Amino acid sequence: MTSEHTCIVIDTNVLISAGLLPESRSAQVLALALRHFVIAQNDATWHELETRITRKKLDRYFGDEGRGRYLIKLAQSMQWFTGSARVAVSRDPSDDTFIGLALDAGAKILVSGDSDLKEIKTHQGVEIMSPALFFERFGG
Repeated sequence: MTSEHTCIVIDTNVLISAGLLPESRSAQVLALALRHFVIAQNDATWHELETRITRKKLDRYFGDEGRGRYLIKLAQSMQWFTGSARVAVSRDPSDDTFIGLALDAGAKILVSGDSDLKEIKTHQGVEIMSPALFFERFGG
């Protein structure tokens, strides 16, 4: 296993899926990451999470109080980094924010279900992997 101080980045779709479906692979990935890694976050990636998790279509899964509790739990278990790395490698510019965060945090892993990010595979030493691959590699 890796050091307790190794940073990783988990993108918005995985974090939301983990909250929606407590028995899902995404939830297993989040639990594993919380035990063995430091999950990096910055203001831009947190803003994306906050705005997407509050979408009306997710109300039936979270409700207002459940959503808030989940966000607080996540916020308390993450380490914040200042966003300064600027990259432009993804077809979707909002995905570049996650790669930039990984570079700022010194993370070598970015876990994502996003096809645009997974297509990149690696960038400047950051490996982009699916939740399934992350769990296969680090789940024991």
